[in-house]
Amino acid sequence: MRQVELLAPAGSWEALVAAVQNGADAVYIGGKAFSARQNASNFDAEELKKAVAYCHIRGVKVFVTVNTLVANEELEALAKYLAFLYNQDVDAVIVQDLGVAKMVKDFFPDFEIHASTQMSVHNGEGVKLLEDLGFQRVVLAREMSLEEIKAVRKHSNVDLEVFIHGALCVCYSGQCLMSSMIGGRSGNRGRCAQPCRMPYRLVDMERGRELKSQEGDYLLSPRDLNTLENLHRILETGVKSLKIEGRLKRPEYVATVVGAYRKAIDQYFHTLSKIEADPETLKDVEQIFNRKFTKGYILGDWGRKIMSFEKPSNRGIRVGEVEFYDKQRKKVRVKLEAVLHKGDGIEIWTEKGDSPGTVVEGLFVDGEKRDRGRKGERIEISFKHAVSKGQAVYKTSDIRLLQRAKESYEGVEKQIPIHGVFQGKIWENLSLALWDEEGNHVWQQGDYVVEKALHRPIGEDRVREQLIKLGGTPYVFESLEIWLDEGGAIPIGEINRLRRDAVQQLDECRANRHRRKKIEGDGMKQKLEKWLPYRHVDGNRNISLRVTVNSLQQLKAVLTFDVDRIYYTDTGRLEEALALVRDRKVELVPAFSRITDEQNLEEIKEILMKHHDLQGLLVANLGILNLTKKMNYKPIYGDFSLNVFNSGAVELLYRMGLDEVVLSPELTLKQIREILTNAPIPCEIIVQGYLPCMVMKYCPTTAVMSRRGEQENCSLCRNSRLGIKDRMGMIFPIITDDHCRTHILNSQSLCLIEHMEEILDAGAVNLRIHFTMEDQEEIRETLQAYREVIAHGKITAQAEGFLHRMRKKGLTKGHFYRGVL
Repeated sequence: MRQVELLAPAGSWEALVAAVQNGADAVYIGGKAFSARQNASNFDAEELKKAVAYCHIRGVKVFVTVNTLVANEELEALAKYLAFLYNQDVDAVIVQDLGVAKMVKDFFPDFEIHASTQMSVHNGEGVKLLEDLGFQRVVLAREMSLEEIKAVRKHSNVDLEVFIHGALCVCYSGQCLMSSMIGGRSGNRGRCAQPCRMPYRLVDMERGRELKSQEGDYLLSPRDLNTLENLHRILETGVKSLKIEGRLKRPEYVATVVGAYRKAIDQYFHTLSKIEADPETLKDVEQIFNRKFTKGYILGDWGRKIMSFEKPSNRGIRVGEVEFYDKQRKKVRVKLEAVLHKGDGIEIWTEKGDSPGTVVEGLFVDGEKRDRGRKGERIEISFKHAVSKGQAVYKTSDIRLLQRAKESYEGVEKQIPIHGVFQGKIWENLSLALWDEEGNHVWQQGDYVVEKALHRPIGEDRVREQLIKLGGTPYVFESLEIWLDEGGAIPIGEINRLRRDAVQQLDECRANRHRRKKIEGDGMKQKLEKWLPYRHVDGNRNISLRVTVNSLQQLKAVLTFDVDRIYYTDTGRLEEALALVRDRKVELVPAFSRITDEQNLEEIKEILMKHHDLQGLLVANLGILNLTKKMNYKPIYGDFSLNVFNSGAVELLYRMGLDEVVLSPELTLKQIREILTNAPIPCEIIVQGYLPCMVMKYCPTTAVMSRRGEQENCSLCRNSRLGIKDRMGMIFPIITDDHCRTHILNSQSLCLIEHMEEILDAGAVNLRIHFTMEDQEEIRETLQAYREVIAHGKITAQAEGFLHRMRKKGLTKGHFYRGVL
């Protein structure tokens, strides 16, 4: 048994075959619904059945992604889908939504469940909480270092999975609302439009000027992760699974990358030393797809070393430079720095920032037509886009590499050793026993009864010759015993039939790994009706106004108004904040960051040990929740970053000890109403403020403004009010927390003041105004307007003035009416 699992992506049938035939131990695939890569081909019901059988027969596990947030109206379809996956013998489901996790555990208790990277688990406490909930595996955040992973591994028993290759998200996975807020395509619902791959300009918001990047305009576009040359360091941490990203990639990519990592892993466990990847393999991995490579946070890269500022898509490998372009003939002359073949794809990088490309249909060297050009030669090829001398030529696809990759999985079979015993005794039925090295055993008896031969009896060699004909199957005989009476007559067709029937039986045995009792999908509706306890909500109409503030200055402004609760994020100055609210009828609740590494958790622990009389805690990730539970701290409120999207998630958090929870800002008002009708704990909604769209370990400000080669300077973002401007001219403000994490805010403030009557009618009485960068005057104006509307139950003249000013600045109603895809 292999000590570590190589987990490969499969967004299509061809990619799945490529992964299996190139050495994957497991694949992760998505169905047509509830999958975080809805742009992949994915698998319908019949394809999924076929995929599970194909993989299991070949000893490969299948994990299905059910890693999107699920609304209440989708729960019945989800339950039926989970029943289908369970019945098809899927090895595990990968989930993001706590409500989905609860459903799996309640309805299918023996179904293995993995926590998606979308759950944003980045500390040991978060891992421990999921372990206690019954998760068998946790996919750790890509931002974690080797040392952090080792520490988590030391103190947990659950399997850990880490990414080793492929595309990176610039934001902590599961915490990105950028695509959702810009265009309604939610990454949490599998529809990410990848706004991080778009160009942005850093802007000084106070002076109204753009700050030119020396590197390029793709300020949020990360490089691709590549750990191949340092894989031994990751293997030494003891993680269970190594994950390759790429469900949107072509099969040849999957074949090339999986094959490279398979060789590296096998080499490590053979030698238990540093992996020496051969140059050709490294070149193939780079050629098949790269945005430049980074070793990632896991291996110590950060800042500029993480980012691909110049180009957000595949850059290929540089193969030459333009020497001359003939506009009339539309021909380009290139001096080659590496070999180029007919059929290769190329791009030429221009000063305009674009990169026109073509497939090389033919090339000429000194007027002679060739199939390839060598390093140092000058070639001429057709190219319809005008380019200039000195511009770089990149090979973005290599026809021969693609052909080799295809050959690695088309028409070949991963071989599985089996053993067999054939019995052919006179006057008895033929029989064949087969078994593999995983304990699967079948016995097939034929209809034919062996007779005495009248002329030419069959011999052992002839029987063996027929039995070993296993072409078209993945099996090869490791051993085969023939028990044959002398003088018997057996038709060749009967031997072949017996072999086929026995192999089919072995296929069925291997395909059904878990031997589960089938669950009727049609019965899910009745189960669902009893799933969540009915609760009579008392209809309490007491409106509670809460606010978030980031500083003492903002706190002072808020205290001039009557609010019920203040979430205070500047926990480093908590003592001063508590002194300001002493003897006031307002709750001051520390609001901890949604990203908290082990050091941050220790700081939080010290705060909690020092302050036993706090009026509540706002927890923003599963790690803080577990810490506060262990310390028996009460009351605990869950923040919007927990991505609460359905009643199942509310119920689970209630059972985990939460006293209140903030609902996801991606919910519609209709969906909020449905959750509130049966919520076991009070739920809060955000009605005003610049919502955080991203939280990143990477700082675009220092990466752009520090000169190349210099140490990055953190004073730049602390002394300026900065933002990033997109192609449409919208500016997304940047704020930095005390731990140098970057938060990108929405370009427009959420403002629901004109819909307050509908919101209150839906039962939403716990309302939050989320202040971030507002000054004291803006805070007072906002609170005055909301207090007016709450008091009168409708828009007043003063509130109308506030709304008018908000519209001039630019506001959004978020997803309260449009929803997300």
